Amino acid sequence: MPSAKDPLTRDALAALRDLLPAGCTVGKSSLGISAAAGETWIVVRGRAGKRVTCLVLARRRVETRDLGAIAGAAARTNNPAFLVSTYLSPVVRERLRGFGIGYWDLTGNARIGLAGIGVGLEREGGAPTSAKNDRRLRSLCGEMAGRVARVLVDLRPPHTLAGLAQQARVDASCASRVIALLGEAGIVERQPRGRIANVDWQALLRRWSLDAPLFTRGESFRFLCARGVPDFLARLARSGFLHALTGPSAFAALAAETSPRTAVLYVDDVEAAVAQYGLRSAGDDADLVVVKPIDRSVFQRSREKGGLRYVSPSLMAADLDGHDAFEVALRWMAKHAARWQERLEPPEVGQGGRHTESR
Repeated sequence: MPSAKDPLTRDALAALRDLLPAGCTVGKSSLGISAAAGETWIVVRGRAGKRVTCLVLARRRVETRDLGAIAGAAARTNNPAFLVSTYLSPVVRERLRGFGIGYWDLTGNARIGLAGIGVGLEREGGAPTSAKNDRRLRSLCGEMAGRVARVLVDLRPPHTLAGLAQQARVDASCASRVIALLGEAGIVERQPRGRIANVDWQALLRRWSLDAPLFTRGESFRFLCARGVPDFLARLARSGFLHALTGPSAFAALAAETSPRTAVLYVDDVEAAVAQYGLRSAGDDADLVVVKPIDRSVFQRSREKGGLRYVSPSLMAADLDGHDAFEVALRWMAKHAARWQERLEPPEVGQGGRHTESR
């Protein structure tokens, strides 16, 4: 059973308390009902003293292919069942409504029906961009929080709050909320006047990669390259087509390792990429994953090498698929921290820099 120390469960229950009408309370069930991993039982009490016991399924990442198993877990009980996540896409939310499963996520999307205590609400919070407006920031989910997290990983401290906000291209209030969250978690250390003196970038990258995995950054498309990935990358390097490689293929290039079979990259115009490179839609046999980003800051601090453009190391590591691959990348980054962090610092006046930032 997820404990109060589980970040997603803790943050989701805090969000539920804010969503419910005044007078409603949320507590952990004391009935000792058995729960599988990623599940917990809660009791919601209404204003009239009535209460209902609910099953909460916590999944940090949810795609449509996961919904069969989620529906099966919800069907094992006659009690209300809810799915919680960092972000639930419109397609996933629509499918959940079809299954009759309630939900809420950390960006404000919610559908909660508890007839037994007279609670019924549905709201749209949008894509994971809530960090800009959430004054009680509980996670690093959202583009604005992600921008700040990436600067703190990519660029060495010290930072001033104003300088951090400028580098991340966010409001100072947003940067302040992120720093407050990270300060409470012991990830950043601030001096008396607010200067950010130290950043535990490994802990920060772990937290951010969990709160905001690759699928939250935009709509993903899976393709097969007509002549294989190497041929596609060679043509891409010669074309000048706007892109930024991320994930395993990008990190392999950074660490001078053998490139994996599958490449992942961000592009602004997916249809143009399909037409120009003859990409074919694919399923599990795909060798190319194309992501149309919600936030073009993914191109910020990207680097060009041999005609190919790569996202910053913090982003390519966060976009890795799987715990083992992420930890391997983290160890490499720790060993070579001075190398990659120094390369991402802004060039001095008069030097030729090849930084590309979002426009």
